[in-house]
Amino acid sequence: MKTSERDLARTLCIIYLLCNGSTHCHVPLEAVESKVPGHERGRVKKTLRELVKKGLVYEKTHGKGRRSYGLTREGVGKANLYCK
Repeated sequence: MKTSERDLARTLCIIYLLCNGSTHCHVPLEAVESKVPGHERGRVKKTLRELVKKGLVYEKTHGKGRRSYGLTREGVGKANLYCK
């Protein structure tokens, strides 16, 4: 099942707000999940994977199983449209 445009936009806005629009900042998965209602947290990983594929978000690994996510330049431009 494909991720909805609403979920993609919401997740992109969450990362944008957590990073204050910076491309150098990256936040852990747990920080992104904490901003989503509990019954929808299972979809966050899939949504982030799709945003990485689209080139709007980058993924950084921190050892075994630890990942954080930040915005690319394209992601900042797209988030400016969604978050305003």
